[in-house]
Amino acid sequence: MPVVEESETAPLIPSGDLGSNTSDRSLWQTVIEYRQSLLWSTFFALSALLWGYDNQVAGSLLGAPQFRKDFGYIFDGQAVISAPWLAAFSAASSIGGLFGCILGGGVADKSGRRWALGFCSIISISAVFVEVIATAKSTLLVGKLVNGFALGVFLTVSSAYCAESCPVTLRGVTTSGVHLFIGLGSLVASTLVKIFGHLPDSRAYRGPFALQWLFPTILLLGLPFCPESPWWLVRKGNTQAAARSLRRLGFKDVDTSLESIRRTVYVELVDQMETSYLDCFRGVDFRRTEIAMGVFTISQLVGPVFIMGYSTYFFELAGLSTSNAFSLGIGIASAAVISNMFSWLLVNSVGRRLMYLYGTLGLFGCLLTIGLLDVKPDAKGASAWWQSAMCALYQFIYYLAVGPITYTLFSEIASPRLRSRTIGLGLVVQNLFGLALNLLIPYLINPDEANLRGKIGFIFAGTSIFGNLWVYYRVPETKGKDFEELTMLFENHVPARDFATYSVKKPKTGSLRE
Repeated sequence: MPVVEESETAPLIPSGDLGSNTSDRSLWQTVIEYRQSLLWSTFFALSALLWGYDNQVAGSLLGAPQFRKDFGYIFDGQAVISAPWLAAFSAASSIGGLFGCILGGGVADKSGRRWALGFCSIISISAVFVEVIATAKSTLLVGKLVNGFALGVFLTVSSAYCAESCPVTLRGVTTSGVHLFIGLGSLVASTLVKIFGHLPDSRAYRGPFALQWLFPTILLLGLPFCPESPWWLVRKGNTQAAARSLRRLGFKDVDTSLESIRRTVYVELVDQMETSYLDCFRGVDFRRTEIAMGVFTISQLVGPVFIMGYSTYFFELAGLSTSNAFSLGIGIASAAVISNMFSWLLVNSVGRRLMYLYGTLGLFGCLLTIGLLDVKPDAKGASAWWQSAMCALYQFIYYLAVGPITYTLFSEIASPRLRSRTIGLGLVVQNLFGLALNLLIPYLINPDEANLRGKIGFIFAGTSIFGNLWVYYRVPETKGKDFEELTMLFENHVPARDFATYSVKKPKTGSLRE
């Protein structure tokens, strides 16, 4: 049981975030001063690259002829994978990820962020070994399920660590950086599949599978040098280790930062020393959990599975050649990664709420245009290129606003004592929608099924409008708010639209501001 003693001078009010006052510093100055914190948050966020890599490889390898030959059967002279196994391969990682997200919060709270990441790195290496040696469909499926579990824990732990180990000024950058690494993983996977996919033997798919070993190996080599989350250490009563961790993360006024964390943890643990997932749905935490799960729901209802997961296939259906479709997919993935970096410049100036609000509105416009262009395609094929351009614009907006801000919001919204569990619940929602949409969209887009092609844009345009309205009424502005302020705003039941302007009275002593 964690032990947190109450100080005589400490008010029973959560007292804020880490670090010293940085309100008068530019983002670049903060990056220079807290470079150690940024470095180790980036290291943890590297684990999210595996999520993007695995998801992209799962879809891209289905187009590799040798993969279909080895794991499928011959139909009308062509190698194909049966529909049930196609669905199983597409859904395996999401199913494994569901369990990883649910259990990841508990594992990270019990053993710490570092041990959870290291343990799941070993699981991932073992699962990838199964994928590489697999010669039967069932063996490959087991490998993907187990690896999916590790990936779910990776996302949970990396998001929690990035939120806990940086000053407020950098929190938006590091938490949105988790989404950047997901995009980088997709880009790396697309490039490698294009390099290996044409090979006439099992290297066509075993090569991309085997290269997944690189990333968990890097994590295992770096973890012995990585500082543990100071918040987790204080909850476990190890304040001396927390102080050492703060120093290694680059915090100058360690004593004040440590006292701030200690008081915040004390008020959270005063009623209940151990937490459960039920706590996420009790009292004021219920609203925080709703927002954390809601932003992931909206991030899926705006159609990224359709636009990104099936972009190459969609480009081909729209009339582009296979070569042009695949090259365009890689180019768009590269542009998406760049747009994610631009989000760092806006997250602290424009704010989370406005970026998310205008982002979902912009995606609505792209999806509606894609649908309209498919109503009456032109004979010369220009509409295919216009639809592709809309897909490119969609990905630019998504990676600039909606995608990275989702990871920032759900990491910040959760109360510190329930952060790992709330993050896990949000990622469960992501996996559930990913699973459902990956099973549904092939039936909507395939020529031998509904054959809706670009008209699917109308469906997601409708759900985007719902998402935009929900964001307006439910998503608060967290820009520049430390954990003390956020806790007080939620406890005072402040409407989401008033978070940015509501005046919070804070204790004069021991309250830290980033």
